[in-house]
Amino acid sequence: MAKDMFRFAWDQRLAQAQDAIRSGQRRIKDVEKQIEVLLTRIMDTTSTTVVGAYEQKISDLDHGKAILADQLANQAEPKGSYEEKLEPVLTFLANPWKLWETGHAAPRRTVLKLAFADRIQYHRNEGARTAEISFLFKVLGGIADSDVCFGAQKRTRTSTSLRTLAPEASASTIPPSGHGW
Repeated sequence: MAKDMFRFAWDQRLAQAQDAIRSGQRRIKDVEKQIEVLLTRIMDTTSTTVVGAYEQKISDLDHGKAILADQLANQAEPKGSYEEKLEPVLTFLANPWKLWETGHAAPRRTVLKLAFADRIQYHRNEGARTAEISFLFKVLGGIADSDVCFGAQKRTRTSTSLRTLAPEASASTIPPSGHGW
């Protein structure tokens, strides 16, 4: 199930990156068309103030186009192959503690992001608060073996009957019934 979840997330991220690239390319083409229209208008205009306004608009559009091109260049599809990235994920799911024990900040941050839904809250007087477990671990916990509860086999203890204990004789400040004070 974890492999299927990872494959789905991988495909979604890949599709999202490709959509962003296509969208950026369309916006750049739209800006180029606007620049062409303004250049045509400049050729037809004789007024110097209108030409100046068109030139300013072309300059703004050209600047916007450069920003879009930069964003498009930085838009990255997931690096590496699916199989390359799957192994560390499965290793993490098998034993997150191994990744935590490395002692490095980046892997520890990754463990916290994957294991908990939100940031761990800290109260000055009471310490760390109980964090909500991430959806991933809730799902994996839900499909765990039904005979295992919190890592131990269910119904492994033998039942012991509780016998009713008779009250023991002891000193009391309450007088026995029928005797008054």
